[in-house]
Amino acid sequence: MGLDWPQAWLLGLPIAVVYGSLALFTSILHNVFLLYYVDTFVSVYKINKVSFWVGETVFLLWNSFNDPLFGWLSDRQLLSSQPRSGAGLSSRDVVLTRVRALGWHGPLLALSFLAFWVPWAPAGLQFLLCLCLYDGFLTLVDLHHHALLADLALSSHDRTHLNFYCSLFSAAGSLSVFASYAFWNKEDFSSFRAFCVVLAAGSGLGFLGTTQLLKRQIEATRRDRGCPGLDLDGGVCEEEPPVGGEEAGNITLGQYLRQLARHQNFLWFVGMDLVQVFHCHFNSNFFPLFLEHLLSDHISLSTGSFLLATVSSLRVPVSC
Repeated sequence: MGLDWPQAWLLGLPIAVVYGSLALFTSILHNVFLLYYVDTFVSVYKINKVSFWVGETVFLLWNSFNDPLFGWLSDRQLLSSQPRSGAGLSSRDVVLTRVRALGWHGPLLALSFLAFWVPWAPAGLQFLLCLCLYDGFLTLVDLHHHALLADLALSSHDRTHLNFYCSLFSAAGSLSVFASYAFWNKEDFSSFRAFCVVLAAGSGLGFLGTTQLLKRQIEATRRDRGCPGLDLDGGVCEEEPPVGGEEAGNITLGQYLRQLARHQNFLWFVGMDLVQVFHCHFNSNFFPLFLEHLLSDHISLSTGSFLLATVSSLRVPVSC
């Protein structure tokens, strides 16, 4: 009986809350990553300028290329899941596929986060590999998490409801920065390294537990209501047509990019994203260095942690 009550309570949580909590496990890692990875490699690992800028340049190109590449690979896999029969997956099957992907990629994101804080290769090589590896798994997590928003909710009201919990949990994730400043010490890096291990373990286990819970909730909804469609508000479920098919699954990367480029809002989106990413990296990545060299003698430890957490909570979404 003691185990049944918490299990029943967890299964009774709204899907919107469970979905939103996934943003917490990404946010607690990414806030710390953005604020400390530059300072770590510059001040602790003493990376030289050439290696630093080469790594940043390769990372910039990889960050720009992997978003459409992973999006195409993900959708192509889903749309061509049943090529011989010509029938695509149902909406519920698409959701379960994305949830299972998050159950794999979330823990791998946590492991790639750990690779920054332990020297295991020459600083320049480690900087390049860690950035590309971490950004790759972050892109996969963001891709499936944000795609679930459209898969779980069709109405603007439901999507606003899901986004509300994502924003709430993302803000809660900035609390990791409050704690991080107390452990940050470039002369004795072991305490900060241990802090990052705790964050990574919590995030990885959180992804595993939450995706399993979300999977069971979706499967339980189908059994209880006897309908294949998704329903966040408890309304009537209706039969949903399969998603995709043989023709949709055979789209090539070139066709995908041409379709994307022809979209009327594409250039506006790219311009806005350029400004957001510049703000994200310049403001967040270098802020600890600004804080150390400009204000370290004039502010207390608690004030410094407050400023870092404020910058973290006001930044653009984690996909940067």
